[in-house]
Amino acid sequence: MTGEQKGIRVLLVEDEETVLQLHGAVLVGAGCVVDEAPTLACFRDRIARSRYDIVLLDLCLPDGNALEAISEIRRGTSAGIIVATSNRDPDDRLTGLEQGADEYLEKPVHPRELVARVRNLAGRLAVAKREEKMELVHHFQGWSVDLAARTVRLHDGDTLQLTENEFRLLDVLIRNAAKPVHRERLLTALGSDEEATDRAVDKAIYRLRVKLHAVLGHATPLIETVHGFGYRFIAEIL
Repeated sequence: MTGEQKGIRVLLVEDEETVLQLHGAVLVGAGCVVDEAPTLACFRDRIARSRYDIVLLDLCLPDGNALEAISEIRRGTSAGIIVATSNRDPDDRLTGLEQGADEYLEKPVHPRELVARVRNLAGRLAVAKREEKMELVHHFQGWSVDLAARTVRLHDGDTLQLTENEFRLLDVLIRNAAKPVHRERLLTALGSDEEATDRAVDKAIYRLRVKLHAVLGHATPLIETVHGFGYRFIAEIL
């Protein structure tokens, strides 16, 4: 069952046909995109092929206890997990939460509560993802760095071309902005592409400084030498 309207992608893991149809209809009516998995085997096939925002999971399935599926979801995806079951065993509830379930509902679930729980959890996860992404984009006076996309963008929209090793160094320095970073840490960031010496770090930092100065023109180097220790990134993050 798949909704026509794009929205929250939900994998409904449930073997009872009546509940499957009811929950599916309620969620599709709320604008969700719903796929069904009546068994653990089907669940594993679905989760391997598609990305979901929420997994709505019944514990008692014909081919096993779905508690083990919770850890599988956590290992392989960032989907939110809502357990909806008629099993009132407190040990199963605690085990499910300990393994990573986000919500635990007892059947029968009121349709409005089901929709509210799915929307609220999806909303919280979306906010967390946006905040995580924002932490990887740093803005400075006249330029910005996206550590995830590995790009340096100038105020006019152009990008600064850096080698992989130059970006690795910039990444480490920005993540530790205003703090001195030891040469050994920077050498580790260079990986195996450079000769493992302090001099290799100095040369790579020099090349990075030259490129930044050429396009930004700062009178004071953005990367400061900390004598006897390493380097420090001193540009102010906006």
